[in-house]
Amino acid sequence: MNDIKKLAEILNADVIFLNLTTKNADYLDDTKANSNNEIINFLLTNIELLSNHQYQSLDYNSGHILTCQVTDEVIICLSFNYVDPQTNSSELMMLHSLSNLKSISQIIYTLYNFQDAPEEDVLITQFSDKKRIKTEPQQEFDPNIFFNTETEIIKSIVHSHENQLSHALTKFENLKIIGERFASNNLIRGEKDTLISYISVLNRAIVQWGYPVDLAFQLHNELVQEIELSPQFLDFFQVIREITWHYYKVIKNYRMNNFLPLHKRIKQYIKEHITENITLDDIATALNASKKTLNPAFKNEYNVTITQFIRQTKIDTAKELLIASDLTLLEISSLLSFSTNSYFVKTFKEITGITPNYFRQHFFDQHLHL
Repeated sequence: MNDIKKLAEILNADVIFLNLTTKNADYLDDTKANSNNEIINFLLTNIELLSNHQYQSLDYNSGHILTCQVTDEVIICLSFNYVDPQTNSSELMMLHSLSNLKSISQIIYTLYNFQDAPEEDVLITQFSDKKRIKTEPQQEFDPNIFFNTETEIIKSIVHSHENQLSHALTKFENLKIIGERFASNNLIRGEKDTLISYISVLNRAIVQWGYPVDLAFQLHNELVQEIELSPQFLDFFQVIREITWHYYKVIKNYRMNNFLPLHKRIKQYIKEHITENITLDDIATALNASKKTLNPAFKNEYNVTITQFIRQTKIDTAKELLIASDLTLLEISSLLSFSTNSYFVKTFKEITGITPNYFRQHFFDQHLHL
């Protein structure tokens, strides 16, 4: 199970072990045992339904759970919580796990059984308010309902109203707004256009609220880049939910940042700008701090220099991309702002002891300790 824990850490997910015989569900990480009983209750309430399909994505308004039945008695679940402030996925990583649900499920199966995984599709299901799994019927597109719901989402984001946002997303997902309305001959292109349009609306709203224009454009550009790189969207509305909650966390974190100590603001800045070539001058300017104070404050708290943390964070992000996406090494290197692909490979090997290609090809090896 250690390798599955590693996979979950790379993907910023929690692991839940579900036993169909004893009807028990537990987090593998003991520190998470009481962190989200609602998720455990969801799983136990629907335990019979979970055994009906090899791989499932169980969606709810603030996250999703990917389940893989690895034996007749055991289901391994990866829980992705979009609202959890401890999750640190950047814009770069937001959509890749949703685009590769099948491959991630097969990785879980192989890591547990040490054999090839079945070729099954991922079944997409939703949690209703009654905690039962079902697919809600979609309403025909109504421009007035769409506009009002979109406005409610924007207000919830800029005022950090979590419950109102969850309620608005419930209404939003029942509208028939998928991309085929805009490009009937090309569903994927239509979905991408719809997502890009939605991001533009959210971006304009947070700028009007007071979010810095340069940061908003960076957020917009990185999300659009990831959308364009995604080969498919198995669950279109889950992508909308993840994007929406990401904007919610961006605004909430920005509102709180002025009250954080310097070392936490440095860490937050690095994670938000991990796709850039970050310098100490950039950090000092952005945080309105003296360049001389940055490393002492950071190293005193985390026992590493800022440069070391930047390198480690870039490689951690690269690991997730190698597992949860089909991007080439050159594309990953470029996305993470390495000067050359060879420098990316060199840095990856210095930190992990292996090359990126070896990591991608041999992740199943139970003897890897990364």
